[in-house]
Amino acid sequence: MDDLVAFLTARVNQRQAMIMQAVQKARIGERLSYGEAKVAIEQRVHSLDDDELDVVNRMVRETEATQGILQEHRTTTADRVPGFPSHGSEYWCVTCHVPADEAGTNWCRTLRLLALPYSDHPEYRESWRP
Repeated sequence: MDDLVAFLTARVNQRQAMIMQAVQKARIGERLSYGEAKVAIEQRVHSLDDDELDVVNRMVRETEATQGILQEHRTTTADRVPGFPSHGSEYWCVTCHVPADEAGTNWCRTLRLLALPYSDHPEYRESWRP
């Protein structure tokens, strides 16, 4: 995987899936309808103690914050970013205005820092290191 945004999006999606697995915890092999699953999940959430609930809520907020940062620092092709000189093929982080000759070859520092906790992941690229 060469696209840092796709890499980070996949990590966020994995984290969301882990949150749902932790909250759902149905018995193995138990098949529930949507309504039954909703009730079971609500009961599981209500059965969490304060510390467990804090952890789940923090994980949800972390994934939401990461998604927001990814959206804020998306790389775009633009004719010109106002106030910045033309450069290469005009790929830019829309927030940091970091130009690159090709999409994704010069990710902004913000995205590189977001990826750093995953540096031991097999799909992490050393070229993303800040």
